[in-house]
Amino acid sequence: MITLEAIAARAGVAKASVSYALRNHPKIPDATRQRVQQVARELGYRPNPRVSTLMAHIRRAHVREHAERIAFVWVHTSRAEAKRDSFLRLVYRGAGERAHQMGFKLEQFFTGDAGMTNQRLEQILRARGIVGVVFSPVITSETALHLAWDWRHFAAAVIGNVTWTPELHHAGHHHFLAMRLVLLELGKLGCRRPAALVETTSNDRGKHAWEAAFLAHHPVPAAARSLVRVLARDDTSDVGAWVRRARPDALIVSTTDLLDLRMVRATARAMRLPIVTLYWTEQTPRGIGGIDQCYDRVAGHAVDLVVAQLNSNETGAPDLPRIMLFPGRWIEPNTS
Repeated sequence: MITLEAIAARAGVAKASVSYALRNHPKIPDATRQRVQQVARELGYRPNPRVSTLMAHIRRAHVREHAERIAFVWVHTSRAEAKRDSFLRLVYRGAGERAHQMGFKLEQFFTGDAGMTNQRLEQILRARGIVGVVFSPVITSETALHLAWDWRHFAAAVIGNVTWTPELHHAGHHHFLAMRLVLLELGKLGCRRPAALVETTSNDRGKHAWEAAFLAHHPVPAAARSLVRVLARDDTSDVGAWVRRARPDALIVSTTDLLDLRMVRATARAMRLPIVTLYWTEQTPRGIGGIDQCYDRVAGHAVDLVVAQLNSNETGAPDLPRIMLFPGRWIEPNTS
C-alpha cells in the first residue's frame, strides 16, 4: 500500500504538503501540486475511500471553531435582497444547516458588492484557502451565466436550473415531474380539463419541462395544446378572456404573480376554478395549493455535491456534471 509518507519522501516535501496537494488545496503552489500528483500516479497511489468516510463522520460529530469554510456565493443578489426575500432566506438556511451537519461552515460572498468583480472574488477565495463553493439561485431574468474562473482550484455546485458555462454540478427543481404530479393530483380531485399559465423566463430556465409535461400528461391530450399558454409577466392582453375561452375546470399558474395579470384572478373566481401554483410557499394566498419546491432541501443537496467532491479530492469543471433534481411535494388546494 502506497502511503502519504512514501509520496512525501519521493517528492521531497512534507507529509502535510502531500495531503494538501492531493486535495488540490490552493495553499500549495501549482508546480509543487503537479509534481506531487505526478509522483502519486507513478507510485500507483489510490486514496482510501474509508478515510474520506471517517473524516466526514468526524466533521459531523464535532464542528470545530475553525471548521473548513464553504463559500456561499450570492449571484447577482444584493445583501439587502438576501435578507429581505423569504425564498432566498429559506435557501441559505437550508444550505447552512446541511453544511453544519457535515462539519463545515458557510461564509457568504456577494458578486454585487461595490468593487467586486468575478476575478476579484476568485482571488479572494483562493487567498482564503476556500475550495468548496456553492452558488445561489439566480433571481434575475437571466437563463444562462458564464464565469471565467480557473476551476482547477474549486469544487463547486449550483443551486437551481440556470445554465452555466462551464456547466457545473447542480441541484435544482424537477419541473417535468412537478407538473406531472400536479396533473395527477388534480385528476384525483376530479379535474379533467386543467389549463396552465406559465411564465416565459421560468419556462426557459426549466428547459420547457413544465410545458412538455403538461402536453405529455394532460388527461385530454388532444386539447392540451390549446389549454397551455406561455407568457411574460408584463403581458398586457386580457388573459382572463383566454381562460374563459379555454373553459378549464382548474387553473395551474407557474407563480401566483400571474393571477394579477388582466382579469385572471376575477375570471378564476367567477368560474369557481381550483387554483394551484407550481411555486407554492408559506406566503401563497390561502386556498391555493400546488408544489412546494422545498428549496431548503435542494440547497442542502448542493452542499452535499460540494462535500462529496472535497472528500474525493475532486476539483475543476466536471466533464460529466452531476444533476440532482427534485419534484417537491404536493400541497392540496382548498376547494371548499
